[in-house]
Amino acid sequence: MSITVPGNSKKAVTVGSSDGFRLRNGSVAGYSGCGPTRECICKPEVVAPGTGVVSCAAFWTDGHYYGRKSGTSMSAPAIAGAIALLLEQAPDLTNVEVKMRLRESAADLGYPQNRQGWGMPDLRKLI
Repeated sequence: MSITVPGNSKKAVTVGSSDGFRLRNGSVAGYSGCGPTRECICKPEVVAPGTGVVSCAAFWTDGHYYGRKSGTSMSAPAIAGAIALLLEQAPDLTNVEVKMRLRESAADLGYPQNRQGWGMPDLRKLI
């Protein structure tokens, strides 16, 4: 029950964090948020890679403003990008239809639904 506002909304797509980029090696990260919410909504909907992602950093380190970060804040942009690609091809999809497409494209990682949701979406299947 670690998912809070705004991820606990029924309308939000909540993303958990996976350790791996490949489905067969992927595992849900121990630090990833899990459900259900206090309102008994099963969350997250999906998981995406979020461990050791190269991202912008606030401080200059080793000659650049980039660093490796981990967490659901690194996973969520991958799913947001996937949804953006989906909506580019099918702009009339509703939020419910987008969620159903995510569900249909997700591969089960073998974890309980409150840890992985529907699993990890396959971009090829989603689009």
